[in-house]
Amino acid sequence: MKGKRFYVFVLLAAFAVSMFPQPAKAEETNFNYVDAFAKSILFYEANWCGPDAGNNRIKWRGPCHCDDGKDVGLDLTGGFHDCGDHVKFGLPQCASASTLGWAYYEFSDVFIEKGQDGYMLNILKHFCDYFIKCFPNKTTFYYQCGDGDVDHQYWGPPELQTYDRPTYYAATPENPGSDVAGDAAAALALMYVNYKDRDSEYAEKCLTYAKDLYDFGMKYRGNSKAQSYYLPRTYLDELMWGSIWLYVATNDQKYMDNVEKLMVEKGITGGNSFNDNWTQCWDYVLTGVFTKLATLSTNPLYKAIAEDHLDYWQNSLKSTPGGLKYLDSWGVCKYPAAESMVQLVYYKYTGDKSCLDFAKSQINYILGDNPNNMSYEVGFGDNYPKYPHHRAASGVLEGPPADEKKELPERHILYGALVGGADMNDEYHDNVNEYVYSETGLDYNAGFVGALAGMSKYFGEGQMPEETPGIELMPSQYYSEAKLYKSNTEGVTVDLNLYNIVTSPPQYEKGLSCKFFVDLSEYAEEGINPSKFTTKVYYSPAGAAISSIQPFDKEKNIYYVEITFPDSALYARTYVQFCIYNYESKLWDSKNDLSTADLTDEYIKTGDIPIYKDGAKVYGNEPDGGEEDILYGDLNNDKQVDSIDFALLKKYLLNNQQEGISLKNADINKDGEIDALDFAKLKLYLLKSITF
Repeated sequence: MKGKRFYVFVLLAAFAVSMFPQPAKAEETNFNYVDAFAKSILFYEANWCGPDAGNNRIKWRGPCHCDDGKDVGLDLTGGFHDCGDHVKFGLPQCASASTLGWAYYEFSDVFIEKGQDGYMLNILKHFCDYFIKCFPNKTTFYYQCGDGDVDHQYWGPPELQTYDRPTYYAATPENPGSDVAGDAAAALALMYVNYKDRDSEYAEKCLTYAKDLYDFGMKYRGNSKAQSYYLPRTYLDELMWGSIWLYVATNDQKYMDNVEKLMVEKGITGGNSFNDNWTQCWDYVLTGVFTKLATLSTNPLYKAIAEDHLDYWQNSLKSTPGGLKYLDSWGVCKYPAAESMVQLVYYKYTGDKSCLDFAKSQINYILGDNPNNMSYEVGFGDNYPKYPHHRAASGVLEGPPADEKKELPERHILYGALVGGADMNDEYHDNVNEYVYSETGLDYNAGFVGALAGMSKYFGEGQMPEETPGIELMPSQYYSEAKLYKSNTEGVTVDLNLYNIVTSPPQYEKGLSCKFFVDLSEYAEEGINPSKFTTKVYYSPAGAAISSIQPFDKEKNIYYVEITFPDSALYARTYVQFCIYNYESKLWDSKNDLSTADLTDEYIKTGDIPIYKDGAKVYGNEPDGGEEDILYGDLNNDKQVDSIDFALLKKYLLNNQQEGISLKNADINKDGEIDALDFAKLKLYLLKSITF
């Protein structure tokens, strides 16, 4: 009898195991899915908008668009930039937030186990904080900040974008936006479910706003607008989506009843079925609707539609030669990525292994198992896109004052961004201008995060995220690049590019200058006074000024001209064409001049045209002799005066700790003592109350 009971127990245990999907064995994995998963979340920190941008892991971002909403008398800062641009479009923002919330709802255990829960919840809260700001009363929902036509004319860091951004669209009873209201309500309801055990007060606030937004969208019907960029088809699926998550959050049957009513409006009722042949994206959440209804509703029609959809993607939708499911020519990879999330959610509830196999095949293709042997997730693996179409990651500023070109190497790695990817023929063009291939976006990554969470759950046992070098604070880079435009016995004309690469975060800098050194020994031998020289700026978009010839070491006949920018703040690249001439004599010889000796008619990087910030040298070489430059306040000798120096001086005054401190630079008031007076003066300088 005991043996029989033991046999029955073994059968029951085996049956129970078969009911719940199990993690794959380590040898079945092809990639570090957990690393891909963690990086896919990081992308959203790069697209963060508002005064708190940069207050996360990515330190090459900083405050931006801090006046959003000013034109309507509100604070509408926050939210996220849409793609590689800086507009906050309504529908993709709301849809992405809801899909990310769904991903966390389904796979929260993975987010927690792999240490990603704090990051993801912070991102979801930033979305929801923004939605709450945008809904100041029960009949107004602001959903677009920025003019897409104007915004797309700008290529540069968001921190440097200065135009007055209009609050372009608001949903009202007269101009409804049921789609954005439904998606935002779903996102807020999901935030309640995902956050109630961490901060019940904030979760309840989200639920209240979710209900009100949903009621607003249900009462005043119509589609949102987005200029020519995001043109919605219908709003019924978004209202269903909001209904489902409010039902999950409240268990109030009225929301499920509303789903049925909306299905009738959609024509899906009785004997009328529906072919769901698209997938979850910015303008289509029906796939999510049917996937959830397959487990929430007792109506067999919904399960039939959901499973027909899964089968269509697995067996009927065309594929590229390399095996990627091909739904649309724009954003090719985002659709199979989102569909992989859907299939993994269904696998979670049913154990249908065909769903798991489908997701693995598609995610493996995206991560590198493809004819190009490259990852379409930026920063993942050894071979990935280097030119995603993304202004913040590029860091390049087209137009004045920098006049750079977006085709330059990008200054930052846009970790985790899913690019549009390969085309129908598995070809990929790593070109910032070919944005059908290189575009990134909130919508691209939303389903991708969920898919990678599922892959990490089922194939990521023992895996952990890897390093992401380059997201931390980076010191400013200064250097000079120059060439000879003209050189003869009368003098020299020089083309100069002065670079100040300030990326943590991007910002314009004032107080920059450079010096160009010449040896006038040939003129001294003839008794010619340096005052006889002419100096002139021929061209400078930044309004450069040039000094007359100045002495550096009279005994050695070493002189210089100083180029300054009295009315301009500079970023990245500043071009100047200037000349030094003596038209009365034919003695000029560039070979003995420090700054000219190595120049040719091709640009070269040179250390012999030093750069100064507020009078202190930050780059390059000076001739032997002359006075030593001291940057007072720069205690750690990093050529900058900042909060780190302030902390070092405080530590020295409190504890007399001298390690890592230049005491010479600490004597800020130059009285021979390092004391509270220096501390006070440094504080005033950092508060921009004084200059040194």
